[in-house]
Amino acid sequence: MSKDTVKIFQRARAALQSEKAALSKTLTNAQATAADAEKRLAEIEAALGGAGSAPAKRRGRKPKKAAAKRRRRSAKKKTAKKAVKKAPRKAVKKAAKKATKKAKNKRSLKDVALQVTKGKALTAAQILEAVKEAGHKFG
Repeated sequence: MSKDTVKIFQRARAALQSEKAALSKTLTNAQATAADAEKRLAEIEAALGGAGSAPAKRRGRKPKKAAAKRRRRSAKKKTAKKAVKKAPRKAVKKAAKKATKKAKNKRSLKDVALQVTKGKALTAAQILEAVKEAGHKFG
C-alpha cells in the first residue's frame, strides 16, 4: 500500500466517525423529543377521556353534597338573623366609647422608643421597660 492510500483511508475513517457522532447526537435529541411528545399525547388523551386511558380523577368535593351543605348553611343564617333584634347604632357607639379609654400621652410611643434606644442595642423587653419608666401610659 502506498502512503496516499493510507491517508485516504484515514481521512475517510475520520469523516465517518464524525458523521457517526453527529448522527448519534441527532438520534438522542429525536428520542427525547419523541418521549416528550408521547407523554403530552397521553396527558391530552387522559384529559379528553380517550379510549385506553383512565379518566382523570375529580379533585375537591362532590357537587351534590357541597350544594346541599350551602343550602343548609344559608337557611340557618337567615333564621338566626331574623331572631336577633338589632340594637340602635347610636347606643352601640356610646357603649363602645365608654368601654375603651385611650391613654393620654404627650409624646408618641415611637418618639419615646427612639429616645430610649438612642445609641443602645436593647431587646424588646428592655425597650418596653425603659418606655414604661419614661412615663408612657398604655391603655
